[in-house]
Amino acid sequence: MQLAIVLVVGVIVLIGISGCQLPNSITMNNQDTPTIPATATIRPYQTPTVAITPTIAVTATTTPENSNTILTVWTIEAISPEADGDAGDFINNSLRNFRRANPDIEVDMILKKPGGKGGMLDFLRTSRQVAPTILPDVAILNATDLNQAYSGGLIQSLDGKLDRSIVQDLIPAARKMGTANEQLVGVPLGLDLEHTVYNTRTFTAPLVLWTDVLSSNSRYLFPAKGVNGLVNDTTLSFYLSNGGKLLDDKGLPTIDEPALRDVLNLYQQLLENGVINATALEAATTEELWPTYLEAKAGLTQISVRQYLTDRELLQSTSFAPLPVKKEGDIPVLIAHGWVMVLVTDDVERQRAALSLIEAFMSTSNNATWNSINKSIPTRDSAYQQLAGDDPYWVYLAEQLNSAQPQPGFVGYDQIGRIMQQAVQQVISGEATPEEAAATAVDALTP
Repeated sequence: MQLAIVLVVGVIVLIGISGCQLPNSITMNNQDTPTIPATATIRPYQTPTVAITPTIAVTATTTPENSNTILTVWTIEAISPEADGDAGDFINNSLRNFRRANPDIEVDMILKKPGGKGGMLDFLRTSRQVAPTILPDVAILNATDLNQAYSGGLIQSLDGKLDRSIVQDLIPAARKMGTANEQLVGVPLGLDLEHTVYNTRTFTAPLVLWTDVLSSNSRYLFPAKGVNGLVNDTTLSFYLSNGGKLLDDKGLPTIDEPALRDVLNLYQQLLENGVINATALEAATTEELWPTYLEAKAGLTQISVRQYLTDRELLQSTSFAPLPVKKEGDIPVLIAHGWVMVLVTDDVERQRAALSLIEAFMSTSNNATWNSINKSIPTRDSAYQQLAGDDPYWVYLAEQLNSAQPQPGFVGYDQIGRIMQQAVQQVISGEATPEEAAATAVDALTP
């Protein structure tokens, strides 16, 4: 077993070289070299075909005479051999190469729901209570569940365990996402976030202030509906950028009434100026709004990094911009999302094997390849540089990531998120004034 673990260090770089390896750098088109009009119909993005014959099943059957270490990994379909296209091929190929490098370690991947009842976090909790022997060695969690998983004793700290070269190479936003209670407890596979793009035929420069958006005489699209009843990313970003707090000095959930009222006042003024309308409440994701922007029915829209990277080479007269802020000097805070690999087993010997698997998936080449496939942001700086080169978009993202915050996941945030979203809906639908909605939100949170 010790020999197998030692061999991992020497062969980790082999993972992902079959069919999924990236060149040393990827050069994307500069924003100033358009190819087709913004009003064009976007063709579905097609990634290169990778011919791989899977050799690792999603689940494995073991026999009593099998003396190998069998690592159990709980994951979601999108990060498994069952994922569509190149993502599934990459996972299959990586597992196959890991097994070749570690012939005495087998990997048993078991699919779980991403969230909710019977989802990953819920299943970890219930299994810990009633059937601890079925718990996995490694799991892949939504980053928003990380704090609760660690505070509930469901996962282990990675501090002092994970390869230091990986820890030191994590970009700051990834380190924030993987941290709970000042401990590194998860390693993000990739990041996604929303930012603004605008039509350069409508605007000659980015709209950097709220007043710029108000006087734009053009529609501004953002998904005001939110997801699962929680406040949408745009509102949360505006709120945090405006100095709003989610926790008070005692660490208790709070809503900053002046900061929220300012954001709601902005929405009220945008409504009055015809920059937004009540249909914003019908969209939960930026992808739902993207066709409207492409039809040139709006000059400014929120978009995810994934959508922009997917369609970027097809765009003309579109450029990226920071999120608008209230006043000069304010720093836009973007909300980052991602999935993290966590260590579940507390058995020291099994931890060694589990860590070798995590480290293999987090090699520079694998991290770059995975995020290239998924059109997301690498979490290791070395992988980021491999994808970025001197591309201005990646330079822009690096600046935005300096102030990016993971979507909150602390106990009590669900209540805050739902209360704030209700306030947004009340104002945009015309049911309440910004002052009334903000006051109601604060009252709803007060015990």
